Amino acid sequence: MNGPIDPLNCKRCISVEVRNNDVEQALRVLKRKLKKDNFFRELQNKEYYIKPSVERKLKKRRKKTVAGGSL
Repeated sequence: MNGPIDPLNCKRCISVEVRNNDVEQALRVLKRKLKKDNFFRELQNKEYYIKPSVERKLKKRRKKTVAGGSL
């Protein structure tokens, strides 16, 4: 499956068209689309490995703080 990527069947395909040689505008649009797709957050989460047990503890702690409880 090392063939070309089909943009219609791709799970996460983001494309930007450069018009009138305005690359800066295209980059702004690309960044906006990536931010909307939570690309940067996902990249940050995959920066290093977190054990599943630690992940559960963090999730539980976040729920407590959101619910109004104390740490």
